[in-house]
Amino acid sequence: MKSSSKKSAIKWLLGGFTAFTLTISLAGCSQTAEESPELEKTTDASLAETADYVPASADGPAQNVPEPRLPISATEKSEGGAKATLEYFWEAIDYGRLTGDTTYAELVSSDTCALCSDLISGWKRVYEEDSWAVLHGKMALKVQDVNTEDEAKESIAGISFIMTEPAVDFYEAGKYLEEDSFDTESSADWWAELSFDETSERWQIEWIGVEDHLSEDQQ
Repeated sequence: MKSSSKKSAIKWLLGGFTAFTLTISLAGCSQTAEESPELEKTTDASLAETADYVPASADGPAQNVPEPRLPISATEKSEGGAKATLEYFWEAIDYGRLTGDTTYAELVSSDTCALCSDLISGWKRVYEEDSWAVLHGKMALKVQDVNTEDEAKESIAGISFIMTEPAVDFYEAGKYLEEDSFDTESSADWWAELSFDETSERWQIEWIGVEDHLSEDQQ
């Protein structure tokens, strides 16, 4: 792998590059109830994985990747519920980075979340174009602070956290893309805003991103 120069896979994906010809939309998520996995499908621990997990490699993308499970605690209108939802979201993004299936991330993404939409559409496009990622580890979250409050009959939560991305190799049609791969992990301070949907009884991510960009997006 080449030197990463402190870059990250997320910045690479959102910036796009010619080999993958990614087109990232800032219109937000277009999730509907029919397109999202049912809650019980993500929480039923009795659904055992029947095939062995095969990590991604130069030979091809990962196979039989364990599906993320939305924990029951994520349905609680509490700080713990908001935190569990955020952790699930990044597990679902990791799943999408390994498979191209981003429906699990859509489950907790609001249609106002631009970065959610970018990640969901971006990783889906990568795999549609016969490309894949080899992750050298998982996303690691260190939650620093969680605040919840009721505002205009709506429960909202703000979460500050440090996210560390693993090193990653990118492949297209079996070709290793050295210039677009990252050989070291990277960390940054992030912020997320969530709201609690009383109808679905779960938290939805309304905004997520690097803290430095928060004030810019709110102007």
